[in-house]
Amino acid sequence: MEKTIAVERSIWINAPREQAWRAVTEAAQLDQWYATFYRWEIPAMQAGTKVKFYNKDNVEDFQIATIEVVDPPRQFSLRWQPYQQDSEVTLVTNFLLIEENAGTRVTIHEGGYETLSAETRQQWLDATGHGYTMSMENLKAHLEGRSLPY
Repeated sequence: MEKTIAVERSIWINAPREQAWRAVTEAAQLDQWYATFYRWEIPAMQAGTKVKFYNKDNVEDFQIATIEVVDPPRQFSLRWQPYQQDSEVTLVTNFLLIEENAGTRVTIHEGGYETLSAETRQQWLDATGHGYTMSMENLKAHLEGRSLPY
C-alpha cells in the first residue's frame, strides 16, 4: 500500500458548523480568508462541478479544480492539478468540519504529493503547510468576527 503524503492543518473555531460550512464553500467567503489574493468562482455546489480560483490582480492567472465531495455540513473536497508543476501531480484538498466543544473543528487535508521528487516535495510541503497555517488563522478570525491576521 502506497503511503499518502499530505499537509494537514486543523483549528477549533468558536462558530456553529453550518456557519463554518458556508465559509469553506461560498466563493465570496473563500475570497475573504482562504488566500486573500485569490478570487473564487463556484458555479454549483455539486460533485463534478468545475471551480475556478485565480489571482485577483491577473484574471489570466488561474487554476481549475473539480469538486469531488459535497457532504454538508461535514466535508467538501476539490481535485486539481497545480499549474506550477511540470509533472503529473494531482492534489486533493479536503475540508472536514466536526462539531466540537460548542464550536467547530475545521481540518484542511491536502494529499497527492507522492509523485514529486523528495526535494521538490519538501519545498511544496513546507510552503503549503505555511500557507494553510495562515489560512486557518484567517478562517478562525473571519468566523469569530476579528481582523484577519494574514
